[in-house]
Amino acid sequence: MFTIKVNEKINIVFLHHNFKSGFYKLFKSNKLQLLKWFNWPNDCQSEDDFSKLISNALFEYARGTAVQCAINFDDDIIGYIGLTKVNTLLGKAELSYWISNDYQGRGIMTLVCRKMIDYAFYFLNLDKIETSIATDNISSRKVCETLDFELEGILKRAENINGKVIDHARYGLLKSYN
Repeated sequence: MFTIKVNEKINIVFLHHNFKSGFYKLFKSNKLQLLKWFNWPNDCQSEDDFSKLISNALFEYARGTAVQCAINFDDDIIGYIGLTKVNTLLGKAELSYWISNDYQGRGIMTLVCRKMIDYAFYFLNLDKIETSIATDNISSRKVCETLDFELEGILKRAENINGKVIDHARYGLLKSYN
């Protein structure tokens, strides 16, 4: 199984159908938090819905357009990290992530993002990582800023999250800066 060791307790593990129960359990306990920042939780009502998400992630990996993973802490799934919209012609991808409320504020996401960025730059040989984060999502923005992402701008009216139109902070990190 594809695994990137972050430290003695934390691993990044390639998504697999064996994780659907663990992801669904994590999702149910964090649904309210996730609904603040994403629309996709509205489409997840069962383990079968997570099975479909995982199947789609595997298909995207096979096409070379995404690498989507679970964050494992002491063998428990605590979050998600992924590179999506992989564009080899432009040498870039989108970084997406979320972590359980119980593990926020410990620096885990920064460590995990750093490892995924290294994977993107030195294994996938990409030159840029981008991410768009709701301007009000201060915790996720701090992760980017800690990792030296550059704020490239604010995208006004970038997304409608569950009926609320929000702005996005657009960040980028070039390989030459890492």
